[in-house]
Formats: sequence, structure tokens, C-alpha cells
Amino acid sequence: MLGAAVALAACAEVDDTTGSRLQQPPAGTPPPKPTPAGDITIVGQEMGHAIIDLPEVANAAVPPLVQFTGVTSIIASPVPIETQPYTVLLRDRLLLITRLKLRFVERTLPPLSVAPAKGKKKSVPAAPVQNTTNPDYQILAELRGRYDADLYKIQVEFVDLHTGDVLINNLYSIRKEAEPAGQPADASGDDTSYEHLPPPPEAGGAPVPAPEPPAANPTGVQ
Repeated sequence: MLGAAVALAACAEVDDTTGSRLQQPPAGTPPPKPTPAGDITIVGQEMGHAIIDLPEVANAAVPPLVQFTGVTSIIASPVPIETQPYTVLLRDRLLLITRLKLRFVERTLPPLSVAPAKGKKKSVPAAPVQNTTNPDYQILAELRGRYDADLYKIQVEFVDLHTGDVLINNLYSIRKEAEPAGQPADASGDDTSYEHLPPPPEAGGAPVPAPEPPAANPTGVQ
């Protein structure tokens, strides 16, 4: 019996929320099951629609300002998990879906303005005050899971920075994104491609001897 219990414990899913900065279920609560999303782009699409459906966002007179600093990772791995591909894909889809309802610190809409009516001298109402410095909301995204698993989990939150309330807290399973191509092995940023270098004079790198002059010219005059 003891051996069977040990075997079952070994097969159980390891808690992968250690070190998380996002809101987690109370201790002793079964972990939530992630929603299969396929890839990070679908996550951005689902989150984008969920955000703009919030009454706080849908009914706002001025598009709220949102901060998204990127996807982080708490995956224990022999090498750091490259989160840049996830950040780029998630941000691009969020910007696309919410472009009429949200402004992002990283890419804001132009200032609001009210054009005066032609042929009328009546006073024009002032444009609504537009917040351009202090975000109203924040999007947090965190990768979790085992580095050698086929799928990762990503938890995404939409937080009201004025109250601290977590308005949306979703967990998805996604496939891994490919590492950025064209990066040198040592990540130094130096271009080591031999295509940009002239070919060596000859195999082995020995200099090609200078050609012999056609005739002696002791004066050096050509």
C-alpha cells in the first residue's frame, strides 16, 4: 500500500505556481485546469474580447490606459526560457482586438480632440481629459509548467491599478513558440557570418606571394 501511494504521488502533477506573482487559489484548493488555447495568439484574442466586454472598459468615455510589460516565466529550466516571442505575439493580438477601447503605455492613441462645427461660432465643449501617464489597468502574463513538457501554461490577469482588484484571471495551455532565429550561439550580438567576409587567399590562410616583376628596375621608376 505504501509503495502504491508513493507511486501515485510521483505521478501527480507537480505544483508549478512556486514563485508566482499572480493570484492563486487558496491553499488546499485543487488547481484550476487550463483552457486549451493552441497558441499564444489565441490567448491574446480571448483575453482581448474578455477585456473589452468588461463594463468598466466598454462604458468608459475615454479609452483607459493599460500597461503590459511583457510575459514572464517561472518555469524551472536548465537554461532561461526565452519569453520575447510570447510577449510580441500576445501584445500584437491585444492591440488589434482592443484598439478602439484601450490605449497602451507602449503604444497609445493620438490625443483626443473635438473639431469646431463649420459656420458656427458657438463654444465647443472641451475634449475629455485623456490620461497619458498613469495606467488605469495592467495586464500580467506568466508562463508556468515543466520545461520539458509538450505544452506550457500561461496565466493572464487584468488588474485595476486604482483598486488592486483582479478583474480577469484566466489560465490557458499553449504550445511552445520557436526561439528567435538568427541569434548567434553566444548571444553577444556580433555578426559572425562568414558570408560578409572576403574569402581567404588560399586554403590554410597563408598569404599569396606577390607576383615577380617582369624585369629588374633598380631606380624604382615605373
